[in-house]
Amino acid sequence: MLPITQNDVDEKGIVFDFRKQYTIARVPDDYCKAEDLALRLAYTLVPYVADKLGIDFGEVVLVVISRNGKVVVCSVNNRYRNWLYHCFQQPSLGNAQFYDDVAPELILEKLDLLCP
Repeated sequence: MLPITQNDVDEKGIVFDFRKQYTIARVPDDYCKAEDLALRLAYTLVPYVADKLGIDFGEVVLVVISRNGKVVVCSVNNRYRNWLYHCFQQPSLGNAQFYDDVAPELILEKLDLLCP
């Protein structure tokens, strides 16, 4: 996959929220499954976020939310994945967890508890 650029982000209409210890990316598209969201977009956004924040790729915690509520949480640090697994029993695949049937607000609420 080619790295995503600012132009790509603008064209896709992706809106970022960098105000927390994790980054939220809202995507104005629907996806059938969260795994599709990860494969088509979320993985390419992690280096983009690292570059924007001026941090190492391994420090990025990215929550990508599609218009229809599919969520992908990308994090090299398994602390976040373990915490979310404890809350929702959604397994990880690599550095990502896929949420097809969990409301995005619940995931963000749990991350807020871990990252005050």
